[in-house]
Amino acid sequence: MKIYVPSEITYTACYTIYDKDTLRVYQNTPTYNSSVNYYDIYFNSHYYYRQGQQTWTQYSTLPQCINSDNITTDVYYRNDFDSIIIITFILLLICFYFPFKIISRLFGRWFKW
Repeated sequence: MKIYVPSEITYTACYTIYDKDTLRVYQNTPTYNSSVNYYDIYFNSHYYYRQGQQTWTQYSTLPQCINSDNITTDVYYRNDFDSIIIITFILLLICFYFPFKIISRLFGRWFKW
């Protein structure tokens, strides 16, 4: 299964699952005695993200990177794609169908063919 990452994320060196709701994307591959910038992507919260920096010492545990073949920027892999489709459909009903019905009832004789 592929994991969606927003296209605004410019770091691509190392992807890791930080916890059940967070994907962490590192700017560089983590090594001992180094500091690396990262993005935390909250994929269960509509892909909000925040930046940070993490430092590893020789006593730290380095993260295991996910294979980059499992990462995609294709929006069809979004976790909330189904709710986006439903909201779009509801907005189309509210913005086009209901106003058309109201206007056609008010000015019905001019809309007849």
